[in-house]
Amino acid sequence: MLTGVLWAAVCRNDIVLVEAGEDFHEGAVIRTAQKLLKKKATPGWEYNRSRRNGLRGIKFHVFEEPDDKGSPLIVWSFVAVTESSLEEDQAKSFLEKLVYITDAMRCDDELWRSGNMLAAQESFAPILLDKMEQVSNQGRLAMVNASISTTKDMMAENIEMALGRGEKLEDLDEKATKLTAMSRVFKTRARDVKRFSMWQNAKHGLVIGTAVTGIVAVVTIPPLVALL
Repeated sequence: MLTGVLWAAVCRNDIVLVEAGEDFHEGAVIRTAQKLLKKKATPGWEYNRSRRNGLRGIKFHVFEEPDDKGSPLIVWSFVAVTESSLEEDQAKSFLEKLVYITDAMRCDDELWRSGNMLAAQESFAPILLDKMEQVSNQGRLAMVNASISTTKDMMAENIEMALGRGEKLEDLDEKATKLTAMSRVFKTRARDVKRFSMWQNAKHGLVIGTAVTGIVAVVTIPPLVALL
């Protein structure tokens, strides 16, 4: 039985490429995961909590800029549902490691870049499950980096990409517009305000408590959530 990280997945845009986990919480893991997967991509960390069941959902995105051939923007999502007793920096460190161990596959593997739902399940699910079990078995010292500056660098790149492409995140844009109107600044200042708002959102995320009910499901590999 898994403890710590109960479920995890890697997604390309809206496609779950690989996942692993189990649900001994009367469907709460599944529901928390589904709510988290539906959240709009932002430059930083996103959260979803089920206070009733003591679970935390956490997600991080990596934005891949389109190339010169006109390929679309790709948003890679790294997602986990954990027990609330698992410290947040441990959960973040776990996802940060997934970002790096999947880097070569996300760049070069056609299954990852163009495959359909669960395209990487057979090849990567055992690795994903092993990393989840490491969190349970090896504890804090094995999982937490001295700092998580690498994800801060990614958040900065995500923010600059969004600004450069003129993409607006509704909540952040609204905050930036209000601040701009209040201070009557020029366009360059408005850009700085929007960037600041994005950083605030990226650092703190959006925490939503959910009351969850559902059926009991006990699945490790094959998948738990993607085919529901």
